[in-house]
Amino acid sequence: MNRRVILIFLFVSLLLVTRSFAYFLVTYVVRSGDSIHTISRELGVSMSTIIDFNDLSDPNNIKAGDRLKLPQPDGLIYEVQSGDTIDGIAKLFFAPVKELLSANNLSSSSLINPGQRVFIPMSLINMYQYVPQSTPYRWPVYGVISSSYGWRTHPVNGGASFHSGLDIAAPQGTPIFAASKGVVIAAGVNGGYGNAVDIQHDNGYVTRYGHMSKICVYVGQRVDAGSLIGRVGSTGVSTGPHVHFEVKDPKMNTLDPLSMLPTRDLMYVIRREDDGIAAGGK
Repeated sequence: MNRRVILIFLFVSLLLVTRSFAYFLVTYVVRSGDSIHTISRELGVSMSTIIDFNDLSDPNNIKAGDRLKLPQPDGLIYEVQSGDTIDGIAKLFFAPVKELLSANNLSSSSLINPGQRVFIPMSLINMYQYVPQSTPYRWPVYGVISSSYGWRTHPVNGGASFHSGLDIAAPQGTPIFAASKGVVIAAGVNGGYGNAVDIQHDNGYVTRYGHMSKICVYVGQRVDAGSLIGRVGSTGVSTGPHVHFEVKDPKMNTLDPLSMLPTRDLMYVIRREDDGIAAGGK
């Protein structure tokens, strides 16, 4: 009986005993020959989830004997911030509210408190994302635009400066998703961008995501649109939690990201029973 079968057996057994859990953690002891890819396949947990739960600085350098914490089922944790609501958290993960409540055994009248941990099953994440039909990219994060592309007064030094991207403010720990499929070509500290990730897309364009609190991908990793790549933070030169989203053409000229994204009322959309969509929040 392999490890995945054992885990499924334990999961089902726990489910029969109690319905009061959203998820449980297992400890996986890395074996000789293991890689993040093989562990991901064997346990049915995405590579980004493994990195996110274990703060792996170099996922390609795990070694026999390392102990990894993995959620069952696959999913992500969000730590409630002051002022958060379940509706708001659902939008951060592009997830449906009703199913999120059910997954955490909460009701619409349940209170949530700062520091509380909410589990979002992977099966719910990005269910309510808008899949672009006429633009190259989806919104990488649900939030509020705090600074646009172009000339501005720099928020830190007060001087005139050209802002090469779009700042989207969101609570600390909000997930950041790849705007389109591609390959991670940079992941680490990048000057004033703080913790940042660059993705080269199949059309030769590059997107950058800056000021992360946590990076959940590694250089060389192939990602899809909507793959978790990190968490919102305020690293580097920053005045508060946000993601700096930047788009560069194949000649490395920056472009206004708003020209490449769906309209703001399509950040979060609700699927109707007829498979149509409706704006679910700006």
